[in-house]
Amino acid sequence: MTQYRIPKETSKYFVPGEVYLTVVHFCRQYPLWVSELKIDLDSGQAIDYSKEHVQTSSQFDSTSELAMRRVMISQKKQLVDSVAREVAGNMNEWLVMGVGNGLTFFQLRDRGMPCGKDMYYNMRQKFYYELSKRI
Repeated sequence: MTQYRIPKETSKYFVPGEVYLTVVHFCRQYPLWVSELKIDLDSGQAIDYSKEHVQTSSQFDSTSELAMRRVMISQKKQLVDSVAREVAGNMNEWLVMGVGNGLTFFQLRDRGMPCGKDMYYNMRQKFYYELSKRI
């Protein structure tokens, strides 16, 4: 399991340990949200008219459940995106890639990220701090 460097109490972006881990794991779900939002929308079950009696139930509506789930996921994704834009400006895509996939500065640098180590880690700390206030 990955080791996390929880900000110290003296840091200006201090977040308590449990809250910090909650925010980190919230962000790690980002790739799952993106892939789930790309899935085909037609996931409802069709009625089979080949049977003698067709039974329907008014208790569960799969279409509305799917729509509500997609809205909830979309809101979470937008929250991460908006905080990243606010904190990182034009570096937001790199920040989201790092926090969403758990990539280190060195892995991002190898992929072409155009900033230094201190700048990235400061940006990430501020991102987690700001996001912790909003979730």
